[in-house]
Amino acid sequence: MIALLLTARSALAHTGVVLPWDNSEFDYAQAPPDAWKVLDLHVSVVMGIALFCWLYYKAMGDWRVRYGWSAVTGEPWRQRAFYAGQLVLFCSLNGPLHHLSDYYLFSAHMVQHLLLNLVWAPLTVLGLPPWLVEAALGVPWLRRVSDFFGRLPVKFVVYNGVLYFWHVPYMYDLALRVHNWHIVEHLGFMTTSVIAWFGLLCSAPSLPRSHRFSQMLYLFCMTLPMKLLGAIITLADQPIYTGYLRAPRIWEISPMLDQEYGGLLMWLPGGIVLWSSMIYVFSQWIKEEKAERAMEVAAHMASFQRPGGQ
Repeated sequence: MIALLLTARSALAHTGVVLPWDNSEFDYAQAPPDAWKVLDLHVSVVMGIALFCWLYYKAMGDWRVRYGWSAVTGEPWRQRAFYAGQLVLFCSLNGPLHHLSDYYLFSAHMVQHLLLNLVWAPLTVLGLPPWLVEAALGVPWLRRVSDFFGRLPVKFVVYNGVLYFWHVPYMYDLALRVHNWHIVEHLGFMTTSVIAWFGLLCSAPSLPRSHRFSQMLYLFCMTLPMKLLGAIITLADQPIYTGYLRAPRIWEISPMLDQEYGGLLMWLPGGIVLWSSMIYVFSQWIKEEKAERAMEVAAHMASFQRPGGQ
């Protein structure tokens, strides 16, 4: 058995697969400039995504019927959104982007974080149909968690607190040096991002829904900490995160230019996603107001059609 495991490990090493129990990752800080092109897979990431997709597939099919959660699956676009989100997660945590962000470029790391926070999380939440959320909220402790984190001020503090905590230079460099801390960092970003988007994009009937104006105000406020952090990083006159100073320079990008690119990515594209979400919320607000007004007019007209109507 030991010989078989060693043989499998040797074979997988040549395919670029990183075993979940193998912590001796290649030192890319001392690698040639093209080492980031390795198309490897992290088995722990692949297994986690596969398990997540399998649970979703079972919930949308067999379990939905068995436990009577819903007579129909729901809108097909939700499933496409969910699986698209998991594809984003797969590409973010494997292969070239993983290597570039971990061992070469701060700006690539910002791309990775923006994909997790502003693409993977909303796509995953959009993929959850209301009936599935209602089934999950039937579990008492999940309901309590949802009630606590469902308040907009709590979402704001939790999301931005984790964001700023991991951008403290010591914590950021710690995540670069120690892979397990890097995993904790990513899990923190993913969890708080789902919390941040959950109440906005999920339409389960029993979930308390904030007024559309409050949602727009929340989204606007969410842009401010990210813009401030991006501005601090962009305008700094010296490297803030020292882990990348030892990395090989690729594409002739200096550490300071790399840091400016990373700050600008956080400053501008991150805000675009949130501003686009504000526009969407505003359009939904107008749509709901028109529908409500139409119902009032219809009810008023119906009152005239009834015998004795005035």
